[in-house]
Amino acid sequence: MLKVLGFVCMLFLSSLAMAEGEEFASLKVDKVNLRTGPGERFPIQWVYQEKHYPVEVLDSFDIWRQIREQDGTIGWVNEKMLSKERYVVIQEEEKLLDAPSVSGRVIAYVQPGVIAKIHSCPSGDFCRLRFVYEDKKIEGWFPKRFVWGLSNGEIIE
Repeated sequence: MLKVLGFVCMLFLSSLAMAEGEEFASLKVDKVNLRTGPGERFPIQWVYQEKHYPVEVLDSFDIWRQIREQDGTIGWVNEKMLSKERYVVIQEEEKLLDAPSVSGRVIAYVQPGVIAKIHSCPSGDFCRLRFVYEDKKIEGWFPKRFVWGLSNGEIIE
Protein backbone atom coordinates (compact mmCIF):
# COMPACT_ATOMS: atom_id res chain seq x y z
CA MET A 1 0.00 0.00 0.00
CA LEU A 2 2.82 2.42 0.90
CA LYS A 3 4.60 1.75 -2.42
CA VAL A 4 1.41 2.49 -4.37
CA LEU A 5 0.84 5.70 -2.42
CA GLY A 6 4.43 6.77 -3.04
CA PHE A 7 4.06 6.07 -6.76
CA VAL A 8 0.80 8.04 -6.91
CA CYS A 9 2.48 10.98 -5.09
CA MET A 10 5.39 10.89 -7.55
CA LEU A 11 2.98 10.92 -10.50
CA PHE A 12 1.04 13.80 -8.96
CA LEU A 13 4.20 15.83 -8.30
CA SER A 14 5.58 15.21 -11.79
CA SER A 15 2.28 16.29 -13.34
CA LEU A 16 2.37 19.44 -11.19
CA ALA A 17 5.87 20.25 -12.42
CA MET A 18 4.78 19.72 -16.02
CA ALA A 19 1.66 21.84 -15.50
CA GLU A 20 3.79 24.72 -14.27
CA GLY A 21 5.35 24.85 -17.73
CA GLU A 22 8.95 24.01 -17.02
CA GLU A 23 9.57 22.86 -20.59
CA PHE A 24 9.78 24.91 -23.76
CA ALA A 25 9.98 23.77 -27.37
CA SER A 26 9.58 25.31 -30.81
CA LEU A 27 7.53 24.48 -33.87
CA LYS A 28 9.47 22.20 -36.22
CA VAL A 29 7.68 23.12 -39.45
CA ASP A 30 5.92 26.07 -41.10
CA LYS A 31 2.39 24.71 -40.71
CA VAL A 32 1.17 23.23 -37.41
CA ASN A 33 -2.45 22.53 -36.45
CA LEU A 34 -3.41 23.43 -32.88
CA ARG A 35 -6.30 21.20 -31.82
CA THR A 36 -8.83 21.44 -29.01
CA GLY A 37 -7.87 17.99 -27.71
CA PRO A 38 -5.24 15.26 -28.04
CA GLY A 39 -6.17 13.60 -31.33
CA GLU A 40 -7.02 14.19 -34.97
CA ARG A 41 -10.73 13.78 -34.20
CA PHE A 42 -10.61 17.08 -32.27
CA PRO A 43 -11.27 20.27 -34.25
CA ILE A 44 -8.44 22.55 -35.36
CA GLN A 45 -8.66 25.80 -33.43
CA TRP A 46 -5.62 27.51 -34.96
CA VAL A 47 -3.01 26.93 -37.69
CA TYR A 48 0.48 28.18 -36.92
CA GLN A 49 2.48 29.28 -39.95
CA GLU A 50 5.76 30.19 -38.28
CA LYS A 51 8.56 27.66 -38.05
CA HIS A 52 10.60 28.03 -34.83
CA TYR A 53 7.74 29.73 -32.94
CA PRO A 54 8.38 29.01 -29.23
CA VAL A 55 5.76 27.23 -27.15
CA GLU A 56 5.50 26.03 -23.57
CA VAL A 57 4.74 22.32 -23.14
CA LEU A 58 2.16 21.85 -20.39
CA ASP A 59 1.10 18.21 -20.61
CA SER A 60 1.25 15.09 -22.75
CA PHE A 61 -1.08 12.30 -23.81
CA ASP A 62 0.30 9.54 -26.03
CA ILE A 63 1.84 11.32 -29.07
CA TRP A 64 0.11 14.63 -28.28
CA ARG A 65 1.48 17.63 -26.38
CA GLN A 66 -0.61 20.31 -24.79
CA ILE A 67 1.08 23.64 -25.44
CA ARG A 68 0.64 27.30 -24.52
CA GLU A 69 1.87 30.22 -26.55
CA GLN A 70 2.86 33.63 -25.27
CA ASP A 71 -0.65 35.11 -25.52
CA GLY A 72 -2.04 32.29 -23.35
CA THR A 73 -3.65 30.24 -26.12
CA ILE A 74 -3.66 26.55 -25.14
CA GLY A 75 -4.20 23.53 -27.37
CA TRP A 76 -2.79 20.21 -28.53
CA VAL A 77 -0.24 19.38 -31.24
CA ASN A 78 1.35 16.16 -32.44
CA GLU A 79 4.78 15.67 -30.85
CA LYS A 80 6.31 15.33 -34.35
CA MET A 81 5.57 19.01 -34.91
CA LEU A 82 7.81 20.09 -31.98
CA SER A 83 11.55 20.56 -31.77
CA LYS A 84 13.76 20.86 -28.71
CA GLU A 85 15.62 23.72 -30.42
CA ARG A 86 15.12 26.79 -28.27
CA TYR A 87 13.74 30.05 -29.58
CA VAL A 88 12.19 33.08 -27.90
CA VAL A 89 9.74 35.79 -28.94
CA ILE A 90 10.69 39.40 -28.31
CA GLN A 91 8.02 41.10 -26.19
CA GLU A 92 9.14 44.73 -26.21
CA GLU A 93 11.31 46.86 -28.48
CA GLU A 94 14.82 46.92 -27.07
CA LYS A 95 18.47 47.16 -28.10
CA LEU A 96 20.57 44.19 -29.17
CA LEU A 97 24.04 44.75 -27.69
CA ASP A 98 27.56 43.52 -28.39
CA ALA A 99 28.15 42.69 -24.69
CA PRO A 100 25.98 41.40 -21.81
CA SER A 101 25.79 44.84 -20.21
CA VAL A 102 23.66 47.96 -20.57
CA SER A 103 26.89 49.76 -21.52
CA GLY A 104 27.39 47.49 -24.58
CA ARG A 105 27.46 48.95 -28.08
CA VAL A 106 24.09 48.87 -29.88
CA ILE A 107 24.02 46.40 -32.80
CA ALA A 108 20.32 46.76 -33.66
CA TYR A 109 16.89 47.61 -32.30
CA VAL A 110 14.59 44.59 -32.14
CA GLN A 111 10.82 44.87 -32.54
CA PRO A 112 8.15 42.94 -30.58
CA GLY A 113 7.07 39.67 -32.20
CA VAL A 114 10.47 38.87 -33.70
CA ILE A 115 11.66 35.29 -33.13
CA ALA A 116 15.27 34.61 -32.13
CA LYS A 117 17.30 31.43 -31.60
CA ILE A 118 18.87 31.13 -28.17
CA HIS A 119 22.64 30.82 -28.39
CA SER A 120 23.09 30.96 -24.60
CA CYS A 121 21.44 32.36 -21.49
CA PRO A 122 23.99 32.37 -18.69
CA SER A 123 23.17 33.63 -15.22
CA GLY A 124 22.62 37.35 -15.30
CA ASP A 125 20.26 39.67 -17.11
CA PHE A 126 21.10 38.91 -20.76
CA CYS A 127 20.80 36.11 -23.32
CA ARG A 128 22.93 35.75 -26.43
CA LEU A 129 20.42 35.53 -29.28
CA ARG A 130 20.70 34.95 -33.02
CA PHE A 131 18.37 36.74 -35.43
CA VAL A 132 18.00 36.28 -39.17
CA TYR A 133 17.28 39.48 -41.05
CA GLU A 134 17.29 39.64 -44.87
CA ASP A 135 19.35 36.42 -45.04
CA LYS A 136 21.94 37.83 -42.62
CA LYS A 137 22.58 36.33 -39.19
CA ILE A 138 22.85 38.91 -36.45
CA GLU A 139 23.96 37.82 -33.01
CA GLY A 140 24.13 39.80 -29.78
CA TRP A 141 23.01 40.18 -26.20
CA PHE A 142 19.39 40.93 -25.35
CA PRO A 143 17.74 41.55 -21.93
CA LYS A 144 16.02 38.41 -20.61
CA ARG A 145 13.13 40.40 -19.20
CA PHE A 146 11.94 41.29 -22.72
CA VAL A 147 11.70 37.73 -24.11
CA TRP A 148 9.13 34.96 -23.84
CA GLY A 149 10.24 31.35 -24.00
CA LEU A 150 12.40 30.89 -20.91
CA SER A 151 11.61 29.57 -17.45
CA ASN A 152 12.38 31.90 -14.55
CA GLY A 153 16.06 31.62 -13.68
CA GLU A 154 16.72 29.19 -16.53
CA ILE A 155 20.34 28.94 -17.64
CA ILE A 156 21.23 27.71 -21.13
CA GLU A 157 24.89 27.13 -21.92
